[in-house]
Amino acid sequence: MEFNIGPRMVKTGLAVALTLLVTGLIGLELELVAAIAAVLAMQPSIMRSFKYIKEVVISNSVGVAFALAGLVLLGNHPISVAAVVIISIAINIRLGLNKTVSLTVLTIVTIMLVSDAGINFIYIIERLSLVAIGVLSAFIVNVLVYPPDHQKILFSMIKNASEKTNFLLRVIPNQTMSVPQMKDEDKELEKMIQRTRDYYEIISDERNSLFIKKRPDFLRTIILYKHMIKVLRKKHTLIQHLENNFKNIENISSAKFHLIKKLVIEINAYSENVLLMYEDKVILDKDLQKETKVAMQVTINNIIDALQGSDFEKWTYVFPIANSIIELFYELDKLERLVRINQQRRNNS
Repeated sequence: MEFNIGPRMVKTGLAVALTLLVTGLIGLELELVAAIAAVLAMQPSIMRSFKYIKEVVISNSVGVAFALAGLVLLGNHPISVAAVVIISIAINIRLGLNKTVSLTVLTIVTIMLVSDAGINFIYIIERLSLVAIGVLSAFIVNVLVYPPDHQKILFSMIKNASEKTNFLLRVIPNQTMSVPQMKDEDKELEKMIQRTRDYYEIISDERNSLFIKKRPDFLRTIILYKHMIKVLRKKHTLIQHLENNFKNIENISSAKFHLIKKLVIEINAYSENVLLMYEDKVILDKDLQKETKVAMQVTINNIIDALQGSDFEKWTYVFPIANSIIELFYELDKLERLVRINQQRRNNS
């Protein structure tokens, strides 16, 4: 079993430590509440920390209002606390504040666990201060400690997923992998692409960050990554169609089988080269690449022409693959143009 301590784990621990230090200096009781708030408030990006704080202000206002109303009307019996928690959660979800529900519940419970001395203004301020210290400690640590290099992390995820698709597009035409193993590989690839898409949403949030030094370069980079993820999704679709239909095509027509196999090999090499060109590891001659793309287009046209007049069964097997290849080719061509524009800008700067 692997045991890795990532930056977010370290930042969460530091946020808890900072929270306990601050509450200890101020002399606040129930510092455990502040520590829990710090853990809940740690976000994967700076902009999400900003958004989280905004949501906390709104959701906790709702929570405090219901907690005080619950104390006055129902008291602090466990059933009363439960009723207030349920109502507050429902309202927060209705307002779209799903991410801060846990912190709102913590605030409500903290306020409603009033001692025999009763509730007063100082009591409310102290309880709210515990939550505020935890949230602000998480934000400060997130900004100052290990600021995440989202571009580097996301490209690494794209590259890993791309290498997986390249591997599958090499082995499927050769039919060198068992069906159970292929299904496992496909599931793993699907998870990798989904994680990449989720992380893209994080880096996309950073567009409005005040901490971006070279904003135009950053915006161009996330546009490139968006297209790379589109290519990954198109490759995954092609892989799924090949898994479902390739064996049947071989049984129906040997000529179509070899045409598609050749095309898959060519478009897979094209995909690898575009990514390597982005990394400045290879130089693709534009004219030579144009000839290669023309050759691929001719092969695609040959497949489509061969389908003319075919029976429905052949269409159902060949058309999904041919359509996936066409869509992938279109996205790769667009990505190549963007990569070349990006390289030209870097060379001119």
